[in-house]
Amino acid sequence: MLDLEIVPEKSIATEKWQIILGMSMNQVIQILKNNCDSVKSVQLIYNDKEPVSSDYIIKLHCDGIILLFDSSNQKLKLIEINDLKKLKLRYYGNYFNNLPTIQPTFDQITETFGISSPGIYDDNSSVILLHFPGLFFTFNIDFRVEPKNISHHSVQSLNFPTGRKPLVSKLSIYSGSSPSTAQAPEIPSLCLSKDIVYCSKITVIRDYNLATRQGFSKGISLNLFTQGLGYQLDRENFDAEIMFNDTCQDVMTAIGSPNSVYYKSEEINKNGAIQSDPSMANDYFYNYKILGFDLLFSTIQNRVIKFIFHSNFPCHYNFNNYFMCNFEIPILVNPETNQTFVVTPATTLEKLQDNLSIKTQPAILHRSSSTNSVNPFGPAFFYVYEDIIFEVMTNGYIASVTIACNR
Repeated sequence: MLDLEIVPEKSIATEKWQIILGMSMNQVIQILKNNCDSVKSVQLIYNDKEPVSSDYIIKLHCDGIILLFDSSNQKLKLIEINDLKKLKLRYYGNYFNNLPTIQPTFDQITETFGISSPGIYDDNSSVILLHFPGLFFTFNIDFRVEPKNISHHSVQSLNFPTGRKPLVSKLSIYSGSSPSTAQAPEIPSLCLSKDIVYCSKITVIRDYNLATRQGFSKGISLNLFTQGLGYQLDRENFDAEIMFNDTCQDVMTAIGSPNSVYYKSEEINKNGAIQSDPSMANDYFYNYKILGFDLLFSTIQNRVIKFIFHSNFPCHYNFNNYFMCNFEIPILVNPETNQTFVVTPATTLEKLQDNLSIKTQPAILHRSSSTNSVNPFGPAFFYVYEDIIFEVMTNGYIASVTIACNR
């Protein structure tokens, strides 16, 4: 049984780990993996047809914990505990739920947390609602109560049967004014490291050739942050640029060392065809998994020749290998009116085809040559537009974007 410390507006924690609002889904999954001895059953729930339409949910079935992530940024926005019989819960070291000796009654909760609001009785759903800043309790009432004063609906207006006290049925931890409007805060400083760089947004730097009436990419601009050096360890923001033909040294000076290096064996050419090319086998990737992208270097000149951004959707083969890359690709579609179409992780194939007039047939990748030949997510489809290759899943959403150097 987990023994959790509750911190309103912030987190749940054991002696070994802490899950904090604003954490990325990758960080939370890694914590659960590292503590599989105490967290036994984990389920990820998502909408595989519309992956950005609703929250991602991680359920800890054996522990009665539900973690909700904003699908637009994959950050933790809400922590719910809906089965208190499976947990021990404390606040500043004082238990308010430790069955059978300490039951989470209304009186126990107000004694532990104080009284910031009187608590409201909802007679339509037979629940008592008790609100604290960043903390919300729901008490289900499975027995009949009579109001002392029908014009008031506070808890003090209720008559409870002798020996019957309502118990907490759900506890919510959130940031904001209420659980229903909760939004994920910025990644908290406790989740950062001064040795690691994180990314809030990547924008592709593009230009337009009037002679050929073709756009082309020049590099990327990154909005980055890391843990500050001061006593408070506040977040420190900074910007960087990586351009095509930058050297390995240029890249590492700008954003630090990669998480790993990988030597390639397959190539998607400008026509969208997937081919193995032994002569290209020594080209190599810098994998920046926390930043959500890869860089491909030419082995001949050791310079950047491709950028690859990863959306990290749960319905994709490579899910959780990368943090979500929040990319923006501004594409000039009408130079006369300066009309620009911006591609983001939420862009669908339908929007790509409507705005970019992509008419070519896609290359199809079944990943049958991968080490793990089991792929329940279906094939990926690769569409080419100018110097950009879009990898699209069967649901029409972009799994990755490759920007190639064509100059």
